[in-house]
Formats: sequence, C-alpha cells, structure tokens
Amino acid sequence: MLRGTNLPRLGDYNQAVILDLIRRDPGTSRADLQRSSGLASQTVSNIARRLLDAGMIRESEPTEVVRGRPSIPLTVNADGAFSVGVHVDPALLTLVLVDVAGQVRHRQQLRMPQTASPHELTSLIAVSTGRLIREFGVDREKVLGLGIAVPGPLDVQTGVVLRPPQLPTWRDVHLRADLHDATGMPVLLDKDVTAAATAELRTSASSDFLFVYLGSGVGAAVVIGGQVLRGDSNNIGEIGDILVDPAAEDLGWGGRRGGLAAACVPEALVIQAAQAGLLPLPDLHDYLALDDACTTLSELAANGDATASQLLERAARRVAVGIGVLVNFLDVPRVVLGGPTWKRLSGAFLPVLEDAVRAELIVPRDSLAVVGSTLSEQIAAQGAAELVMDHFLAPHASVLLME
Repeated sequence: MLRGTNLPRLGDYNQAVILDLIRRDPGTSRADLQRSSGLASQTVSNIARRLLDAGMIRESEPTEVVRGRPSIPLTVNADGAFSVGVHVDPALLTLVLVDVAGQVRHRQQLRMPQTASPHELTSLIAVSTGRLIREFGVDREKVLGLGIAVPGPLDVQTGVVLRPPQLPTWRDVHLRADLHDATGMPVLLDKDVTAAATAELRTSASSDFLFVYLGSGVGAAVVIGGQVLRGDSNNIGEIGDILVDPAAEDLGWGGRRGGLAAACVPEALVIQAAQAGLLPLPDLHDYLALDDACTTLSELAANGDATASQLLERAARRVAVGIGVLVNFLDVPRVVLGGPTWKRLSGAFLPVLEDAVRAELIVPRDSLAVVGSTLSEQIAAQGAAELVMDHFLAPHASVLLME
C-alpha cells in the first residue's frame, strides 16, 4: 500500500496518492483515505477539496443510513481527464479514448495499410487521433497524452522502435519523437504485451499472474505484487522460440520449427490449414489476408469441421507446453490469455488449456487457473492509454519517458 507524507513540500505527491486511491477504489471515504494513505485527516480533506475544485473527483450520496454525520463516498469524475491509446498491429490499427475512470469512451479500428512507410503511418495515427478526439467532443486540454503500443523489441528510453519481426520495413524508427512532432501531444511508447498486461491488471482481481499475448506474434508479461515486470531493457516476454514440439511439421517459414510461435500465430496456423487442405495459402507478407484466413479457420472449427478442430486442439496443447514452462519457472497462480487473436482462438483453446497446462507442472497444483481476458482485442491500445494516465496521475516515478 502506498503511504503518503505530511511534509508540505511533497503536497503534489500526496495529491497523487489520494487520487490514485480513489481511482482504484471508487466510493472510498475521506476516513478510508486517511487510513490507507497514513496522511493526517486535515491533509486528506485539503487534497480532496483541491481535487473537487479541479473537477477530478466528485462526491456521491451515502449508500448507508447511519447515525451522526455520514461518510461521503468519493469517486473520480470520469470527464476530468482523458488519454488516447494506439495499438500498432501489422493487421489492424486500433485507437481508443479512455477516461480517468478507466473506461473506453470512444474507439476506432482501421485496417493497416500494408505498404505504408513509418512516416505515412505516423501521419495516419496523428490524423486519426485528432479525429477520435473531435468525434467524441472532448476538450483537447483534458487529453493528457498519447500512448503507443507496438511490437518489440524497442528502446523505451529513446522512444525508438528497433527491428520488430512483424514490421519488417521498420528499422530504428523514432516513433515517439515523430508522433510528438505530428500531434503536439506528450507521447509514451511501450511494448504491446506490456501495455496489454497493464490493462488486464487494471481490471483484474488478481495481483499475480502470467499474461500470454496472442496477436500477429506471441509474447508474455509477468505481473507480480500488482506490478508489471519489465526486465533490464524493458523487453521482457520474447517467448516465441520456446520449443514446444520437437516433432512438429516443417512450416517453411522464418520462425523456429516446433517453437511456441509456430503453434499459435496466424501465419503458422494458416500455413498448417493450407497444408491440411482447409483453405488456400494467402500471401504470407499480407497480414490482412493472414488475419482473414485465421478467422476463416476458427469459423470452420466452430462450425464443426473435424480437421480444423483437430488442428486448433493440437495448437492449444502445444501452447500449453510453453505456458507450462513459464509457470514452472515463475510459480504464478493464474494465467490469462488475451490479445487481438485470442477471441478467435478462445473457443477451441479454453476447453483444452487448463488441464493441459496442469499436466506440464513439476509441482502439481489444482488451484492454477488458466482463463481468457475479459477485455477485447483493443486490450493493448487500452493499456497504452492507462500507461499515460499512470504517468501523469499515479504516485510513483514511471520507468517510461515521454516526448
């Protein structure tokens, strides 16, 4: 639990402590805030008044009838501040407008132009962000900043996207600085899997879990004690080469034969489906076509096609091997799967995964939970927006820099 200090010179920090407590526990009272923060009652009252005057929080009607003076619940004013989150995926560009209460208020999703250069994509993001804000009608002064979630690896200190395998034409792109210049807004850059885990943590009752991200690539994030771990270079979670099936078929692609990525990314699944005669093989460099073909494969399985069902069940069991390796190493009580591809795979994967992962554990644990995220495919964009909120409003120094 974050504790405050009654030193007047740290008043801004104290205000962030109080606002963060209200954001994460709507309906809390001033007395609750005093106990949680360790601040004096007068300090809490003064901060609450400032936040009320600034339009960041509001008072609600007491829900319980008690003798004496009732405690007045405090909640954030959802319209007090906003942030924009953007997820750059090789197939889709997702933008969300998130309010200070953590709710997605507006959303846009665009098919990614396959031939767009980084410069052209930067312009598209800038134009789309402006349109998103205008369409919702929010005061731009209330928008704290722009969060960008991209495939790794990247250098979060310099804001440079390095050489992501899913974006082969991107080489050392100064995306954070370029977007700041194009939008005039503060810009934060992070990995898609880390952003997605941040969004999951915001809505999860668990503070310790492994998050497995399924999109055009596969990655993982680790949440321990309510903190998303980042690693020394902030590039934690590159798990695609974990060997899950030494006897796996040769897909004739750039990924590792028998690796985790070969078990579950759309490109690999579509190649396997084409080899099984389920659908024609699309252009492997066309992520939109791969995305559509993966959707077709999932629909075939959902409609009872035996070959498609067997292919996806085999994929789920291979994924379970990789998850089992990670759970054995991390000893976490919960595994959450999410990301742009997850919704299509969940129907085939969920009935298989939990028992299959438990079978891989060195120390048997029937209590291990393997679940799907309740957030939609916009999870990485939502997490990017949450990271902006935390950067400006949370009472701790962010490891991420903003341009």
